[in-house]
Amino acid sequence: MERAPDTPVSRAGALRVGIVLAASGPVVLRAFTLGPADMDGTICWRLPATVPLFLSRTTTWGLLSLAELLLPVILAGLFLLSSRWTVPLGAVAVLAVLAFRLLVTLRGVFAGRLSEQWPWPSIVCYGAAFLMLLAVAPPPRPRAGKEVVVWTAAAGAAAWMSARLPVLLRGEADSLFGWVASGQPRSLWNFPVLWSCKADVDGLLVVLVALVATASTVLADRPRRRLTLATAMLLVLAALEGYIPAVILMDTEKLRQEFQFEAIMLIRWHLLLAAALVVAAAFAVRPVHPDAVPS
Repeated sequence: MERAPDTPVSRAGALRVGIVLAASGPVVLRAFTLGPADMDGTICWRLPATVPLFLSRTTTWGLLSLAELLLPVILAGLFLLSSRWTVPLGAVAVLAVLAFRLLVTLRGVFAGRLSEQWPWPSIVCYGAAFLMLLAVAPPPRPRAGKEVVVWTAAAGAAAWMSARLPVLLRGEADSLFGWVASGQPRSLWNFPVLWSCKADVDGLLVVLVALVATASTVLADRPRRRLTLATAMLLVLAALEGYIPAVILMDTEKLRQEFQFEAIMLIRWHLLLAAALVVAAAFAVRPVHPDAVPS
């Protein structure tokens, strides 16, 4: 009995998505720890007055947090380009972020600041990504330069909130990432209206964009558009999650007088921009990929 011709293709696509997912491990784990969104659900729309509740590491830890956030995006971009340099450059990027993580940890140990959370999750995640990179061999294809630019811009827009908070909320604290929240948590996924805020702050939406961009490299036009449009809808819902309840609960007369100004400020415009860019990527004209799964 002959093996289905698309079996190697399916495995190759799953391997690529698995690499990006493994490289996203430290960012995903961030969603299961206390962070700024857990301390104050309004942080996605305005900085709270009690800024000392939110602490960040020094510049080194802020850079590490940003590097961990950008690694999945870099790998997704390499898979979109899919050249003979994809695997070497991807391996270098993974090892560089892992080495940075270990150096920052050792620096804290030698300084007498023992972190409560050791870098084992990062070692496991980045080690798995590196081993899977050695097993993947992306076939050469025409470079999708415009598509890479659109996906990169979408990831950048989705990363706006998680990248700016460590810069705005400076201080000293011990944490696995570039910042940590202290005090009593108020949300921690308990309130549905704050789910997208926590995902936005913790970087999960950046991971989502990177994973969809990677999956699009092995999908034909029809399933690729369905996946990207569904992702765009999720980003739109996340952008409007704070706006819609405000409109429903706001007094009708007040809406007429103040033209919904306060409610409009609850829209996260960077996520709307990311959704628009994902839609643009969905309808981007691209060369035929040798790995494309038939519709």
